[in-house]
Amino acid sequence: MKSAIQRRARRRSLNDSASLAERCAQRLLELRARTGETQKQLAKRLRMTESMISRLERGDHVPSLKTLCRIADAFDRRLEVVFHEHEHQHADGTRHTHPHSHWDPEHRHDHGDEE
Repeated sequence: MKSAIQRRARRRSLNDSASLAERCAQRLLELRARTGETQKQLAKRLRMTESMISRLERGDHVPSLKTLCRIADAFDRRLEVVFHEHEHQHADGTRHTHPHSHWDPEHRHDHGDEE
C-alpha cells in the first residue's frame, strides 16, 4: 500500500511545470500538424518568434496563460482549466467521485460490466 507521502508526490508530479510543458507541447504539435503549418508560419500567425514555437513544442518552456489564450484563439479553440474528478457508478449502484487523472496508468475500476 502506498504511503500518504508517495501519493502526494505522485499528485505533484502530474502538475509540475515539466509535465505541464510536455502536455502543452504535445497538444501544440497536434494542432499545428492539423493545419499543416510550419513553425515559421505559426509563429507569424501568433506574433511570436519561431524560436519560441520551437521551445514550446519541445516542452522547454511553460507557456503563460496569455500565450495559451493566444494559441487557443489561433486554432479557434476554447481554453479550459479543469481540476478533474472522476465519478462512476459501480455494479451495485453505489456512486462516488474522487480525484482522477487520465495520465494515471495504474487507475483501474471494476464496474461489473466487463464480460
